[in-house]
Amino acid sequence: MEISLKDKVAVVTGASSGIGLAITRTYLECDATGIVAVFRRKEIPEELQEIQRSFLGKLVIVNGDVGEEQTAIEFTKAAVERFGRLDVLISNAAISVVKPLHLHTPEEWDGVMNSNVKSLYWAARHVIPQMIHQGRGLILISGSISGEVGIPTQGAYAPSKGALHQMTRQMAIEYAKYGIRVNTIACGTVDTPIVYKSAEASGNADAYWAMLRNAHPVGRIASAQEVAGFYAYMATDLASFFTGSVLMMDGGFTAQ
Repeated sequence: MEISLKDKVAVVTGASSGIGLAITRTYLECDATGIVAVFRRKEIPEELQEIQRSFLGKLVIVNGDVGEEQTAIEFTKAAVERFGRLDVLISNAAISVVKPLHLHTPEEWDGVMNSNVKSLYWAARHVIPQMIHQGRGLILISGSISGEVGIPTQGAYAPSKGALHQMTRQMAIEYAKYGIRVNTIACGTVDTPIVYKSAEASGNADAYWAMLRNAHPVGRIASAQEVAGFYAYMATDLASFFTGSVLMMDGGFTAQ
């Protein structure tokens, strides 16, 4: 089976690295009409520059903080003005603070909640009306095992992902009548830059990586590319009966 995203336009937040970068590349390789890549960094990573060169005219970049409404305004406008529509929103941008809840500063708590949760609210304010106008749309949210089970040092991050999981169900019910589907892909540990930062912050990176591998019954963590492949499948009509789902792509972690 060959996955085709022909005629699909997607916005991908957190697209400068990790899962977001892998999704951006994969969607274009699957013949997506266009991608709006959203990230906070001012410089364009070399990997994204390479993608721009390989898929001329199909990649638009919007720089901005997803925790602010203006960014949602800009990426929605970019998709519609450049490609004429917005079929898929991939709400992927996230930050993490590795410490117990009581050790978070108020600024750290607000930073995580704004980037991970309020960002979806801001996006909904602008993406949902466009999708209602089109008569269909798909929102895919990057969830986490942390949103389903308790894990040490996941202070604000875990509640933020739990909120996203419930927003998935709420939005799916709210907007099904408009042809809009909403699903979360809740991953176990994925080999991404944010995990490397967490490993360093742990104080013993080698032990941290070993702990991550051993925590998953399959004995490894996921690659960003295999996760991106599932995101591509979920954007096809083959997955059109999925909505309101929190799909655990976690190597058996939550089955334990």
